Amino acid sequence: MRKVLVLCLLLAACFALSACASRTSSASDSAIKIGLLPIDDSLPFFVAEQEGYFASRGVKVELVTFNSANDKETALEAGAIDGDMTDLIVAALLVKGGTDIKVVSIALGADKSEGRFVLLAAPGSSDIRRIEDLKGVPIAVGNNTVIHYLSERLTTLAGFGEDDILTQNIPDLGLRLEALLGNKIQAAILPDPLASLAVLQGAAIIADDTLADENLSQSVVLFTQSAIDSKEAEIQKVMDACFEAMVFINDNPDSEAVRGSLYKFCRIPEVLQERYPTPSYTPRALPGADSLADVLDWMVYRGLLDSAYSYDDMVDGRFVGK
Repeated sequence: MRKVLVLCLLLAACFALSACASRTSSASDSAIKIGLLPIDDSLPFFVAEQEGYFASRGVKVELVTFNSANDKETALEAGAIDGDMTDLIVAALLVKGGTDIKVVSIALGADKSEGRFVLLAAPGSSDIRRIEDLKGVPIAVGNNTVIHYLSERLTTLAGFGEDDILTQNIPDLGLRLEALLGNKIQAAILPDPLASLAVLQGAAIIADDTLADENLSQSVVLFTQSAIDSKEAEIQKVMDACFEAMVFINDNPDSEAVRGSLYKFCRIPEVLQERYPTPSYTPRALPGADSLADVLDWMVYRGLLDSAYSYDDMVDGRFVGK
C-alpha cells in the first residue's frame, strides 16, 4: 500500500493541473510558439529541437510545455501561442468558441497501434474481467473529452445499448488513477503511461483501444489561421522538422537520444522506464474524413455542438505535402 501511495503522489504531481512551465529554443517574439503537454504525443517536437532539425531549417521555435490542457487552450485563444498539440474534440470546441484554427497533421494515432487508451478494472474488482461485465457499471472519465468519447465507442462496439453505458466524471488523471488503485471506483479509462502504471499495480485490462476494430483516437497538431496566414513558410519548416523527427524516432527507438528525450520531456514514471516502449509515429498524416465526422457527430449528440463542421472547416492539408 505504501508503494501504491508513493506512486500515486508521484503521478498526481506529474499531472497536476495548475502549473505551467516552458522551455524555449529561442526567446524571440518572431519564434513559432507551440503549446505542448508532457506526453508521448509531443515527443517529435522535443526530438526535433534536440537534434537540431528546427535550427537546420532556419526556423525559430519556442516549445511551451503546459501541465494543464485548459491553460494550453487558454493561451492559444489569447494569441500567446501559435499552435497546439491536442485532440479533435478540443479542436472543434476551439472553433465553436470563436478561435479560428486549422488541424494541419496527426501527431499520434494515424495507425490504431499508435497511442494507447485502456479501459481498466480496479485491482479489487474481481467480478469485472470482460467488457460485458461493465454493463451498468460507472466508468470514470473526464466528461466531454476524448476519453468520454472512447468510453462510449468502445462499449458500443462491444454491443452495449445506450442504457448500458454509465460514466463517472473524474477529470483529473492523477485522481482518477488514485481512485482506481484505491478501489474507490470500479473502472476507468486512462492513457499511457498511467494505464501501464495502473496495470503494474494490479489493475486489469478490460479493453485496449489499439486492439479495437476501428481507429478511435488521434491527437493532432493545429495552428491558428492568423499564424498560417502570416507565417506559412515557417510553419511548413516546423512541420517538416517534426516529420523528420518522427522518422528518426521510428528508426532509432532504443537510442539514447530518443529514450533520453522520452524520459525527460514525457514524464515516464521511473518505475516504468525500463519496460515502457518508445512510441511510433506516422509522418505526414491527416485525420480521415470518416474519423472526424464520427467525432463531430458524437459531439452533436452530446450537445457540445449545434451541428457538425465540414472537413474543410477543420483541416488544412497543405503542410503534410512532401
